[in-house]
Amino acid sequence: MARADVQDLDQALVRLEELIETLNANPDPAREMARELLSLVLDLHGIGLARLMAIVSNTEGGAAIMARLVENEQVRAMLLLHGLHPDGLETRVRRAVDRLRPHLGVHGLHLSVVEIARGTVRLRIGRSASGSIQPPVMLTLPAEIENAVAEAAPDAEAILIDGLEQLYAAPALKAAE
Repeated sequence: MARADVQDLDQALVRLEELIETLNANPDPAREMARELLSLVLDLHGIGLARLMAIVSNTEGGAAIMARLVENEQVRAMLLLHGLHPDGLETRVRRAVDRLRPHLGVHGLHLSVVEIARGTVRLRIGRSASGSIQPPVMLTLPAEIENAVAEAAPDAEAILIDGLEQLYAAPALKAAE
């Protein structure tokens, strides 16, 4: 997607949020009709998108096309909005964790998925046998992990990271300070 298209989409999303806030703030009888209209338009788009995804899935090479579609941030967000993403929450979380592993490994850390239940993702971080943890990494680490998982799985209701306390108390980290 071209940079201008991304900016246009981002601006449209901001404006959509503003309009929804305005609708919610006004006790006008037309508000309910506007909400119903928006709901119907979203439903129609969801039905059309579901049909499009079915056509792509049943086409020769459809799996590769689907993989390319979900790589696109805006398409992925639309699929998630309508509950049409081809990969489930657990698959998306595990892929995000896999993508983080090389970066964390350089810093002597490993990350694993402990549990994904009722929309809550529980991860565990720990020290590896090699590498050293530098204090600047520790400052950004929780947000970096949460952002990577939230980007892949914005439908996760909570992201919990076990083991951070032990890392902050690790002797190697204290010695590096």
